[in-house]
Amino acid sequence: RRPCTSAHSCPTFPLAVSPSSVPAPWTSNMADPKLVKAAIKEGGKKGVDLDGVCAMGGVTFFNIAVDTPNGDFELLEKVMEGANAEVDESAEERKGGAGAIGKLFASAGDNQLACMVHVPKALAEKLSLKEWTETVCTAIKGDIVEIGEEFSKFKADANAEAGRFPLKMRDDAIAAGLALFKTKGLIPLGGDSSDDDVNYADAAGVEW
Repeated sequence: RRPCTSAHSCPTFPLAVSPSSVPAPWTSNMADPKLVKAAIKEGGKKGVDLDGVCAMGGVTFFNIAVDTPNGDFELLEKVMEGANAEVDESAEERKGGAGAIGKLFASAGDNQLACMVHVPKALAEKLSLKEWTETVCTAIKGDIVEIGEEFSKFKADANAEAGRFPLKMRDDAIAAGLALFKTKGLIPLGGDSSDDDVNYADAAGVEW
């Protein structure tokens, strides 16, 4: 899934957020340890990719589809934890580093679409957590689970009879996020003027 992007300058402050700052899990079941590990791994890769795009093009806001959680909030938090982890420069493989980047992670499961948003305080003047959350949640006719200082969660239940399929709602959420970025002037100018939906991450050579 291609990400929606934007912003004009890459932050220079540390790219780490403590996992403890992520809200407590909203889920009825404890996740399988193997899935938890996989979710953290996916988040670590997403984080280093986002950090790379930021460094190359100044993009600081993203709407991203993630796979491992399969609509589960506990696993979605683990993806966020992995993305925000401080980079261990001594490690063989870089992971994380996106703690200072604004991002919406959307995970489609069988029964619902689960979304988690992170807006670091330093970026809140460009786009507030409340506005981002409410705009996208309203667009998919979802329900807000919780909103904190930097993190929020919302969901949209599946209903086949009403044509509400999690994968489609995930795409709609990402599209709504891009539309919001455009209204806020957060999408970098330039590039191919014939394609308003230019994928800046792909242009920077990032694989999603």
